[in-house]
Amino acid sequence: MVTNQGLSVSIEDDKDSISSIYEFQSFNSIWDALQWKYVRVRIPICWKKLLHSRYMLANLVYLIYSIVILIINFHPSFNQKSNDLTFFRTKTLDQPVNINPDINRYYIVLAILHLISAFLYWWAWRDRSWLDIVMIPEYLNHIEAGLYLWSAFWYSKQDTLGGYYTLAVHKIEMSATIIELFASFGWIMSWYLTYTRTLGRGFTFDDPDTVAYLTTTISSFIYVVYNIQINIYPEQYGTNILYKYGDILYFIGAWYYIFAGLRDENCFWFLPLAGQYGVAARNVRIETKELPQYGKPSILITDLCKQRQHEQFNNNNELNMVNHTATSSI
Repeated sequence: MVTNQGLSVSIEDDKDSISSIYEFQSFNSIWDALQWKYVRVRIPICWKKLLHSRYMLANLVYLIYSIVILIINFHPSFNQKSNDLTFFRTKTLDQPVNINPDINRYYIVLAILHLISAFLYWWAWRDRSWLDIVMIPEYLNHIEAGLYLWSAFWYSKQDTLGGYYTLAVHKIEMSATIIELFASFGWIMSWYLTYTRTLGRGFTFDDPDTVAYLTTTISSFIYVVYNIQINIYPEQYGTNILYKYGDILYFIGAWYYIFAGLRDENCFWFLPLAGQYGVAARNVRIETKELPQYGKPSILITDLCKQRQHEQFNNNNELNMVNHTATSSI
């Protein structure tokens, strides 16, 4: 067991993004790891890292977004149901849409929050070019958020279930959900390309990142199915609650993204490594995947540089021809 506590903490502090895999101090139990001499040193370091973590800031905004959605979906004040059962049995396209102006304003705020979250996730990619291939899902997320903001502004214009604005909102949100589905698979691709593999990290359910992107992808499928149903049967608008299951998965995934961010900043030092105590990640020799260098800014070759290369090539050819002629004359 390594007893040099100060050196352990300094190594963690030097490695900002993947400090947990550089941990070399092992603990025999959770009670051993939660001794005050470790807690009083590690908690301030974790707190400092979290305050400077762009990824954690994006995750917090995402969590707030998912919580507000659940409140709108399940709080009684936002879900006043009609006592007239015949309204649901004889629903036609001429029926008026049940519009709550307060909820419409909340949806506009949520759409703006979604757009802010998309920007923060884009901003969280450090040392990456904005033309990097791993940024494609982030741009799709911006488009999706913009479409939801557009549809939120049109909620107040809906009149009947078969009205122009009502059907237009369905089509806009259908496009947004399809883009979100592509973005979900894009995030899996980005995660696969850039994720550092080591013990306790990777394609396992022990890794919170795995659960997080699975919930995001499954909820995207649910939203697509819901919007297909609403576009085929517009009279189900307001009574079809399939989307609420997707919102629940969204909320669960948001918490797992928080756990993943805490794990990356080594705030879970007291938990066992890959299910085993007495093992330190730094003391285990394991081959980790080299991160790809996509998106690095390339060196531009200007016309002047090209011309200089051609002139040098021509001069060398002329010199070779002169030498060849002189040799032939001799």
